[in-house]
Amino acid sequence: MEDNRQIFQIPTTDFSFKRIFGTEANKHFLIHFLNCFVAKYTGNVKDITYLNTEQYGLAEHERKLVFDILCKTDKDKQFIVEMQCARQPDYADRSIFYLSRSISSSQKKGVRSYRITPTYSVNLLDFSLPEIFDSGECFSAFFIKDQKNKILSKKVAFFYMNLCNFAAQQSEVTEEMRTWLNLLKNMPHMDESDYSSYTGVFQTLLDECRISKLSKMEKENYEKSVLEYEEVQTAIEYAKELAAKASYKAGVKKGKEEGREEGREEALLKTARNLLKLGISVADIAQATGLTEGQIAVMEP
Repeated sequence: MEDNRQIFQIPTTDFSFKRIFGTEANKHFLIHFLNCFVAKYTGNVKDITYLNTEQYGLAEHERKLVFDILCKTDKDKQFIVEMQCARQPDYADRSIFYLSRSISSSQKKGVRSYRITPTYSVNLLDFSLPEIFDSGECFSAFFIKDQKNKILSKKVAFFYMNLCNFAAQQSEVTEEMRTWLNLLKNMPHMDESDYSSYTGVFQTLLDECRISKLSKMEKENYEKSVLEYEEVQTAIEYAKELAAKASYKAGVKKGKEEGREEGREEALLKTARNLLKLGISVADIAQATGLTEGQIAVMEP
């Protein structure tokens, strides 16, 4: 790391993300992040308490879920915070499933009440989610609404942030929000001149993410996390390469087939013209070539 003169960590690795947002010592970063992005929709967050990230189903056969970060606020609102670097099939469905499990797990056993704990899913994505980000936006907020856009309940919501589109201009996206996304996306490429351009919580965040600040054991865990991150990125690039090659081959094959078909049709048309010159009837030419009488009738012999 130091040989490459990389000063700051890759914050989207599992180690760094949980160190920044999932530790008691750094919870002020998560509080600032939540207030920056979602307080407008969920209310201001003053303090948080981290919860067990392992969630079990109500029945023994139900699968165990492991969240990146799960916390509740001083007003008993729950936040699931997930970082996803690689495209995953049905990711939107997954975030719904995770939120549902979190709600069911928060209910006290034996209490017959349907008053759910307000629970919000916050998703940082380093890829474009087709269902949401085709427009190139960097932030989306979803509530349960009816056909007239009336919100049924404010106790459940989904928030998606796309690091790829951090510079997108949206009316509801502030400069502070873009700064968060830019840092999370580009921090490992920054140097001291970039550091001096930030102030307040963002400069504090950069200080916390200095590789030189890590202890020996932390650095080993970080480097292991980087290797896992790079393996995922390599797999993604390889999959894109294979898809591009497959698409190219399919295109070439289709082109050849279309070329053969075009050549066959041109040969039939040429034959039809020659038969017309010999005085053969249109009906007989149609029967011989498979062309329609309409196609033949407009030909000049």
